[in-house]
Amino acid sequence: MTNPDPVPVPDQGRRVLPGTRGGAPLADTVLAEEIELYTDVVVAASESDGPLVDGELDRVLGVEGGPARD
Repeated sequence: MTNPDPVPVPDQGRRVLPGTRGGAPLADTVLAEEIELYTDVVVAASESDGPLVDGELDRVLGVEGGPARD
């Protein structure tokens, strides 16, 4: 006996989050900013001849001054 109404199997190659089908794409600005910062650090490190010194890392991240001290 065959099933007259087979249930479709979801696409295994792509994950769909609940509530996103046909709706607006998800936007996570905080995550996007973190990814951009991480990318900037990776690019700076790849262009450096050695490890990034604290001052260079601060410049890449847009941090002013040194680390906070207690």
